[in-house]
Amino acid sequence: MTPGGKSVPPAILTHPFVTGISIRSTWQEVEQSEGVYNWSYLDTQIARVASTGKKILLRVSSGGKNTPQWVFNAGVQVFTFVDPKSQATIAIPVYWDPIFLQKKKNFIAAMGRHFRSNPNIVLVSTSCANTTSDDWQVPHTDSDVQNWLKLGYTSNKLIEACKKIIDASTTAFPNQFALMAVGHSSDKLDPTKEYVVKQVVSYALTSYLGRFIAQKNSLSADTPNPSMLPALGVWQIIYDNQPNVAGQMLWYVTNDPSCRMNGEVKPCDPATVLREAVRIGVLYGMQYQEIYQPDILNPDLADVIRDAATFLAPQ
Repeated sequence: MTPGGKSVPPAILTHPFVTGISIRSTWQEVEQSEGVYNWSYLDTQIARVASTGKKILLRVSSGGKNTPQWVFNAGVQVFTFVDPKSQATIAIPVYWDPIFLQKKKNFIAAMGRHFRSNPNIVLVSTSCANTTSDDWQVPHTDSDVQNWLKLGYTSNKLIEACKKIIDASTTAFPNQFALMAVGHSSDKLDPTKEYVVKQVVSYALTSYLGRFIAQKNSLSADTPNPSMLPALGVWQIIYDNQPNVAGQMLWYVTNDPSCRMNGEVKPCDPATVLREAVRIGVLYGMQYQEIYQPDILNPDLADVIRDAATFLAPQ
């Protein structure tokens, strides 16, 4: 995983155990005014990766806080919430707003026209219930739930919005896999916490057989072990839909005194924690795992990265 907007280090490009590289940007960086696109960063980095023969995961976060101001200016309905991490007040387009959906679909189509012929791009991230990144994140504190309901939230509205985005992505990129990060919401909004995402994943896997990947972006040593636990929560979606699944590490283990990848349990040996996270991901049948750049570049983790590549190699 390359940091958004940053150049891929040469050591990553030549790394023998890295099969592919995530290239990341945001909608507002690419389309600063409607219909005017700046592909320069993505073009440059994609060309560098392609020259090595490695595969590319294209991730341009769109929607949520990664929405250009000109989209808001067009009159979209807005949802405002307090981000629990930063405590900042954030305004996002309502997921099912028709103006927002149309402009997002236009952007996806433009990306497809520009990138779909590149054979090194094999995965394209798509999102429909995202807030601060491209991960699935529906704010659902008690006040958030009340605000959603005031705006007319229904499970079906979100499901239908997600279907439209998935359709747009698979149409724009007919030769690539579409991947979507999955997550849960609130049983105060939906029949169950996982109701909406289950419906969305079922639609995508049925409609685009062999072209859709359900991904969880919080793989860690603290992830429920499917060989030991009967209840997996939202991770059940990953377990039940093998082999069309993948994972992204929750964070990096290199120089992280918080031990986030170990459920914040200290002490946490970086190599032991990352190895366990990789192993649990393999138990879920993941096609690939995204590992943060600091861990790939950490020489003390070289054996773990080599073993991860071995575990994930096609059998």
